Amino acid sequence: MTIRYVFSILTSVGAGLLLSVIVRVNATLGTRIGEIEATFMVHLIGTLFAMILVSPRIGANFWSTLSERPWVEFSGGLLSVAMVLIANFAVPKLGTALAVSLFVAGDLVFSTVSDRTGWMDLVHIELSPRRVVGLLLTLAGVILIHWG
Repeated sequence: MTIRYVFSILTSVGAGLLLSVIVRVNATLGTRIGEIEATFMVHLIGTLFAMILVSPRIGANFWSTLSERPWVEFSGGLLSVAMVLIANFAVPKLGTALAVSLFVAGDLVFSTVSDRTGWMDLVHIELSPRRVVGLLLTLAGVILIHWG
């Protein structure tokens, strides 16, 4: 295992922890000012922060490089807005644990299919019996959290 691999694992766990915090904070804002309004504010603040982060890195070829990319690679922003809006509706009704477990279960199903097909030229990982068991255990976890 390389340092980069271990770092990737640790930061991924950290991102999972952040997910629960993010959806809770955003949903609380959504209950106060409205789900759509909160979605707008979250992305406005995120955009401003991203602009601060990227501004020193924008070079002469940045815009030409962007123009060469296929449209699907820019769809993440739209999907992010949809995700925040869905979370703003779901978390206050389902609670953070159930909503996030459903998000993760859906994510794992799609991610498994994506890995299997090597979608968007990323790593291709075969579907193994252990991965199927992992998906089934995830589903069992969602059921247990729901009935908790």
